[in-house]
Amino acid sequence: MRKRLLCLFLCLALSGCGISSRYNEPVIFYYLRETYQYSDSSGVISAEVREAVGHRDSLSYLLALYLMGPSEEDLRSPFPKDVRILSVEQGSTSIHLELNEASAHLSDAELSLACACLTLTCAGLTGAEVVTVTSGARSITMTPDSLTLYDDVTPATTEETQ
Repeated sequence: MRKRLLCLFLCLALSGCGISSRYNEPVIFYYLRETYQYSDSSGVISAEVREAVGHRDSLSYLLALYLMGPSEEDLRSPFPKDVRILSVEQGSTSIHLELNEASAHLSDAELSLACACLTLTCAGLTGAEVVTVTSGARSITMTPDSLTLYDDVTPATTEETQ
């Protein structure tokens, strides 16, 4: 996963977008696309670079900033506006986040997508290998490597016989 994040960062830096000159301490947050793009590796979840000057080592601060939502118009937060993180427990390779009950309004599929965004964000910020998100009675544990972000299966073609 770190290799993928490094590749993404390098692609942005080398593409002429001037990431190194625009940001003193860049961090990458992952959000949902407003409109899904099929056959694209960032079709559902996409990265947004944000500034973290003075707060790079404060996971609680960065996650609060994350929950404020994206600044790019083509992205949207996977969480309702009133979702808050009640606690953050960070181990050497794991992170456990407890969310308030506001996330109870999310379907299981919506919560899974939201947790995928949080997993990618937390892994990128801290190098965590495992992220567990608890919301009420629901708990989801993910690893960045367990997420399939791109379906490259080619649809089967139908041959007509005469």
